[in-house]
Amino acid sequence: MIPEPLKKFIDLFSKIPGVGLRQAYRIAFWFLKHNKAFMYAYGFSLKEMADTLAVCSQCFFVFEKRTEEQTFCVICSDKSRDHTVIAVVEKETDLISIEKTKQYRGLYHILGGLITPDEHNNHDLRLKELMERIDRNPQTKEIILAISHTAQGDLTAMELEKMMKPFAINITRLGLGLPRGAEVEFADEDTLSNAIRSRK
Repeated sequence: MIPEPLKKFIDLFSKIPGVGLRQAYRIAFWFLKHNKAFMYAYGFSLKEMADTLAVCSQCFFVFEKRTEEQTFCVICSDKSRDHTVIAVVEKETDLISIEKTKQYRGLYHILGGLITPDEHNNHDLRLKELMERIDRNPQTKEIILAISHTAQGDLTAMELEKMMKPFAINITRLGLGLPRGAEVEFADEDTLSNAIRSRK
């Protein structure tokens, strides 16, 4: 009953986090209400992302790759930033939220998730990469655990503090302003600014 191209679209979109099968159907039929030029624009945008974007080899944020030699994003490449401070965040959108405050001028490290009690779920986290980065950059003076104040965030912060004990660095966490249970991604700019300034 449903044409094969439509089935493929629905199957692909239903795999997106937060988008179930029912929502994928709605998105598909929403697209079909528009003309070809509108749909081609979305397709071209996806192709452009696939062709031009890369992941930073240091902090794991995305950047537009202009040369084959380029491996760092604009933040890690910026010499005007404070390269002695690294803010550890759960995901890319947390980095974007902090950048919007214009209160932080250090570097970042994106973990790619939070630590869970089930060790099998922690293999994809960039914990080893963080330890190696600190080890090869002795100029690092402070690690800010810019992680949400949730049960899983607290567990992650605690485990990271244990892992970083051998290093002679100051470990801080976002302070006043970010309430218990709040996620960094959804905090407003004023709240995040206060949390960065009052880190401890």
